[in-house]
Amino acid sequence: MRRIKTLLTLIYIYGVLPLFAQEDLLAYESWLDSMKRENYIAWEVMLDDLEITDNEKKNGSIADHYRKYNGRDIDQLLHCLPGVGMMRRGNFAGEPLLRGLNSDRYVVSVEGMRMFGACTDKMDPVASYIEPINLKSIDVSFGTQNNMAGAGTAGGLNFNLRKPVFNTERPYAASADLIYNSVSNGFDQSVDVNVSKNKLAFRLSGVHRKAQNYLDGNGNEVRYSQFEKFNYIASLVYRVKEDQLLSFDFIGDDARDVGYPALPMDVAYAKAKMFGLSYLLPRIGYIKNPEIKLYHNFVNHAMDDTNRDSVVMHMDMPGRTHTSGGFLKGDLFSGSKSQLAFKIDYFNTFARAEMTMFPNDSDQAEMFMLTWPNVRRQAAGLSMNFDQKMNDNWMFTTGLRWENTVSFISSDFGEQQLSVFDKTGKSKRRNWLQNYHINFIWTPATSFESTLMLAYGERIPTISEQFGYYLYNVADNHDYVGDPDLKTEKNFHLEVRNEYKTSKLTISSALFAYLFRDYILGIYQPEYEAMTLGAEGVKMYENTKRATLFGGEVSSRYDLNSGSYFLMSLKYVYGRDFESDPLPQIPPLKVNLLYNLGIHGAYLTPEVEWSADQNRVSQKFNERKTNSYWLFNLRVNKEFFQNKTRFEINGGVENIFNVAYREHYDYGNILRPGRNFFVQIKVGI
Repeated sequence: MRRIKTLLTLIYIYGVLPLFAQEDLLAYESWLDSMKRENYIAWEVMLDDLEITDNEKKNGSIADHYRKYNGRDIDQLLHCLPGVGMMRRGNFAGEPLLRGLNSDRYVVSVEGMRMFGACTDKMDPVASYIEPINLKSIDVSFGTQNNMAGAGTAGGLNFNLRKPVFNTERPYAASADLIYNSVSNGFDQSVDVNVSKNKLAFRLSGVHRKAQNYLDGNGNEVRYSQFEKFNYIASLVYRVKEDQLLSFDFIGDDARDVGYPALPMDVAYAKAKMFGLSYLLPRIGYIKNPEIKLYHNFVNHAMDDTNRDSVVMHMDMPGRTHTSGGFLKGDLFSGSKSQLAFKIDYFNTFARAEMTMFPNDSDQAEMFMLTWPNVRRQAAGLSMNFDQKMNDNWMFTTGLRWENTVSFISSDFGEQQLSVFDKTGKSKRRNWLQNYHINFIWTPATSFESTLMLAYGERIPTISEQFGYYLYNVADNHDYVGDPDLKTEKNFHLEVRNEYKTSKLTISSALFAYLFRDYILGIYQPEYEAMTLGAEGVKMYENTKRATLFGGEVSSRYDLNSGSYFLMSLKYVYGRDFESDPLPQIPPLKVNLLYNLGIHGAYLTPEVEWSADQNRVSQKFNERKTNSYWLFNLRVNKEFFQNKTRFEINGGVENIFNVAYREHYDYGNILRPGRNFFVQIKVGI
């Protein structure tokens, strides 16, 4: 592995840097016309009314279909992308999986702003604080390609926000949206307003979602699956000069009374506030098209079990995080054949979570623990990407990221807890992280493109992996304890991507291999006793020798006439740990097929989803086998205008045959929703 890092560094220093002196500076517009792409992003799903692209090609083979339904649920949209799955603990706040790997291993950001959930049980992934109405696009990257996002070993998710629009012909615009889902008797409402005048434009939106307990495929009510949330955003853009913009974004999200049937506790509240200030201008010295951003966000989250039956011991588990940071990014060089982009970023975050246990016997004393003991983490990084178009058939891209991190705890009580394991958390742990990638892109014809990707990346342990204290995992019924002295996790990433595209047919494929070293995994510790009543034991996070992940994705689209098309996607992952046993929560083979039929401006879409059995289960994780299933859905869409008012109606039936099923990676063996009739009405002026 050290040889690989050295080789990639030498390639960058001796093969890339000398090219900068050989290129004449050309206009940025020339660069955009000839080479508009960011090869570290695997999928970019555009959600506004302008366009949808994947892999920076305005193709839309997968995302285009789901844009028509994006206003319903961001979980549904992400779930249907190649390589992405949504792990569920209930009917709310699914956690995205990238090729079977959870959010511990990839970087999540909103407009490039780092953000961290406040729940030790991961009931509040960052995606749960974002609504589709507020999104322009979602960038999805896999493995160690996206060094601009941060240091990770599984990829990244970045949610790009919709911005206010300057429009002199229509200075005022508004829309409203109403959705009903029968399976949970759920209603969603949203409004969106855009106003522009002279140099100022602003956008306001609000979303309210409320659902009752849903019914599974057996017709049984899934208790504790209800939720309610409010989401609101205010964005302002001020044109300082004709070519300079000052942008401010605020997002608020308040969820309450959220049930999690797969977990022993529910959520009393989950609240997030995000603030971002950006300045965009054409040049600062030698930096072209720079963006300067400052941001701050905070999350407050509280688990409780007051509404649960037969609670042996009542517990309150509040948590909070707050993160501040900023970045500067731009181009040091851009021309018709080459570009050098860079990003300098910094963030610091604070995380605290606690647990208070109240015995039913009033004579017994309350018990208190810091499950995240005032954890403080700082990270500063430098990223660079260089693209070189060698001729009409060949292009290569390369990049690196160097990141320095500092992690420690600032709680004397937390230090006493860790001393039980002969560990200390107050000593500052410093890590230098390295990420490198190089891609070779071959385009022998306008209809075909092939890409070979080689990359290496590292990540630091998560807060739970490093400092977590007796965190109960219901999936394998063990308490987990962190290790402050964990080493960084490494991943060597190999991938081959191909795309064939004609006027009617598009076929895309990807084959990948992840070769992990020092893979972080919970290992059973027989010498320790669990604190959670009924738990089987204690696991401590350790660096295991290795883990491997292989798999691939295929997607295709065939266009007919009048807007009709066939769509197919396939995804498969195979994982094994340091003892060649199956990795936990790895999804089985899955295939999606649909036919979108255009009829006089309306669309009728039958859809089939098939998932194979998953018989490769992790005994270490107490997994059980998962049966295969077939799902059939039917959707309709119609859009029309009356005067200057735009109307759009979506509707349909999901899980038509009321199949009782679950995804292999879901928590608690809880069945997913059964048959659902839905209707969505949009009005825009």
